[in-house]
Amino acid sequence: MLKNLIIFLIVLQSLSAVSQSFWEIENEHNDEILLTIDLNASNGTFEAYTRKNALKDIAGTFTYTLAKTAGKLRHAEIVFIDGKASRKGDSLTLIGTFNYFDKQYPFSASISGNSFKGRYTDTKNKSHGLIGIKVPDNKPLKNYPSIINSAFSVAEKYLCYASWLKSSEWLDFKEKISELKPKIADDYELAASFFWLSKKLPFSPFTISKFNSTENLKRAKNKASVRELTAQAALLEPNTLPSTKSEMDSLASVIDKRGYSKLIIDLRGNYRNNPFVAKELVNYISSKKLDVGVYLTRKWFDANHRPPGLQECQKVFENFSGANYTNGDLSKGTGENLKIIPRSKTFKGKVYVLTDSKTSKVFEALVYTLKNESIATIVGQKTAGALLLSEKFIINNEYELVLPVADYFTCDGRSLEKIGVEPDVKLSGEDALKYILKSF
Repeated sequence: MLKNLIIFLIVLQSLSAVSQSFWEIENEHNDEILLTIDLNASNGTFEAYTRKNALKDIAGTFTYTLAKTAGKLRHAEIVFIDGKASRKGDSLTLIGTFNYFDKQYPFSASISGNSFKGRYTDTKNKSHGLIGIKVPDNKPLKNYPSIINSAFSVAEKYLCYASWLKSSEWLDFKEKISELKPKIADDYELAASFFWLSKKLPFSPFTISKFNSTENLKRAKNKASVRELTAQAALLEPNTLPSTKSEMDSLASVIDKRGYSKLIIDLRGNYRNNPFVAKELVNYISSKKLDVGVYLTRKWFDANHRPPGLQECQKVFENFSGANYTNGDLSKGTGENLKIIPRSKTFKGKVYVLTDSKTSKVFEALVYTLKNESIATIVGQKTAGALLLSEKFIINNEYELVLPVADYFTCDGRSLEKIGVEPDVKLSGEDALKYILKSF
């Protein structure tokens, strides 16, 4: 009897040494995670984690087990943090490792009352802040089933091709997401579910995320500029291409003033998908007025079983205005034409365009025209064969859905999707730029 009592007291003591609390944590992008913190006061350690077995649920037991056996995953949770805990007065300090999928980062946090403040440091030594508040339980932070249902409704209305919605890949995806949605506890799990399970879809992207108010501010930091390589040659780089007519005016003025006779446009890694940005650039380097092609939406494909011919491209569709696209209005019509309308003063020298496997979307369509019309020499690697244009749709007051709404066709009815454009000169890496410079 005494022995049983001692065992009971030991177990009771060990249980009382472990305390559990729940926290709603927000990162720098306004994404929220539901974090459970288990504190072991007896040995000064802690574990913090998002929903138990979430990764296993998303990937499936077999795939998860393979990944864990191969050492790619350590935990079945999307976020798992462990380390040492120390208390000073009313404050608790946590020092440990932040595990996110297969990545590990140094982590630290302080907890005071119902307030959480922490950070983890990535491999580039950049610190990412985390702030949060204590919550009473580990119930899902949002009504994720409602969010997902809204996303499906938008997709069924605006997704570029209705046939995609009948594919086995889409039906499997929708079934798996529907099974998961009652379990999804936070934003990280929502994003991970869509990211992982959408990989087999016949289209991309298909993502749900919080509004990112910092995205436009980050882009605004990259100002249009031209880099001089030689007295004859100027280089336009991917992150400094002109994004407005006034920026193109300024660059054209600089190029003309300096008297460059060679212009190199680097589109490697470029997946920017604003047609207005691409058009302004090509309007400067082409002396030919051309109908490049047309981006067609669900409304066109629901009413027609073929792409339009040249005359339809010219008469039926308006030229991309820029404003319509950036406002997310492309999907509301049948499509828009992509035309080259030369500026009053165009570049008269030799033009080279650098491409690689990430050159995509509208820039890829224009590379096709630049090559076929001998407006520029294309040097590098075959382009991506990914010309679908995507738009963002507001699905409630916090979340947005991104999905492809338009496919590109040349005015002679050709599709370049999953085909791409072969360069005139096939070279990789820096050999491409070296080749151009040697040709002067």
